[in-house]
Amino acid sequence: MANHLRRQIREAIATAVTGLTTTSTRVFQSRVYPLERGTDLPGLLVFSLAETSERRTMPAPGLMERTLRVQVVAVARALADLDDTLDGICKEVEVALAMPCAALAGLAKTITLTSTDVELQGTSDRPVGQAAMTYEVVYLAAENAPDVAF
Repeated sequence: MANHLRRQIREAIATAVTGLTTTSTRVFQSRVYPLERGTDLPGLLVFSLAETSERRTMPAPGLMERTLRVQVVAVARALADLDDTLDGICKEVEVALAMPCAALAGLAKTITLTSTDVELQGTSDRPVGQAAMTYEVVYLAAENAPDVAF
């Protein structure tokens, strides 16, 4: 049995944003610990936030339309122009995940950027900032087969 579509989608998004100019291969899924100063920055964190479901067909088991919220968080450190660095990373991510997104082909119907929240911290020797991009990914799956996309 394949992995849940939620996991497949999260992994496809991580694949799509791996190899970008600024963050390269520094892409981590479901990361709960802070990125290391030297080796992990600038980097991206990719994780699922929440999901809603709605039945689209009857009778049971029905076809479910699911909306998954995925967050891609850009993290960077800089002495100057930290906002510019984060905006550059966001641009690279947005281009990589624009529809049609090849990495999500066959898994999702749509992926839409719904918000970006920027936070800067000046408490270390070099300021650290993050830009949290929230995406909504719509996909279809049968109630009894959450690992197969329709």
